[in-house]
Amino acid sequence: MKSLVKVTCSAFILTSLMTACSEEKETTQVEPENKVENTLSPEEEQQKLEIERLEKGILLYGQSSKGGYYLATVENAEYAKEDETGYLTARVTINNVRDDEKPIDLSEINYTVKDEKLGKTYEGQAMPMDEDKFKNVPVSDSLTFNVSFVMENPPKDLNNLYLYMQSDLDPFADTHWKLDNLGSK
Repeated sequence: MKSLVKVTCSAFILTSLMTACSEEKETTQVEPENKVENTLSPEEEQQKLEIERLEKGILLYGQSSKGGYYLATVENAEYAKEDETGYLTARVTINNVRDDEKPIDLSEINYTVKDEKLGKTYEGQAMPMDEDKFKNVPVSDSLTFNVSFVMENPPKDLNNLYLYMQSDLDPFADTHWKLDNLGSK
């Protein structure tokens, strides 16, 4: 992950330098009040935001985090509200990437959704289709399943929710996924 951030930063800096060096200087005088500061192009601004997000360990849907045992991806998430309770379901894929050819037990992973603005957390429960496969995923295989979160008194603003995974066997460090597009159904 750190090497990806370094490569991305290097590419951004190199692109910026090449762009700055290739621009021709204008010979006309510009009035000081009309002088425009150097601003980033929309593409450069997007690259800058992407780098900042990755440096903070924030991933988006479809982006993966790889450790020694797990390659984890959050595919998507949906939110529904009934009465005063919110129900969040995240679709997760975990691949067994162990080098020692041993199976993995996905039941040891804990799932938490955190509202970064309010600091409130919600514990999740994995909902595998096949419990035996869930506890014994062979090397190079993957399993996709839902993780369900019951949110008593859910937040009104759903734009600050992030999914965290915790594992004692293969820690995810500070990697977490931004849960976007959670419109109430």
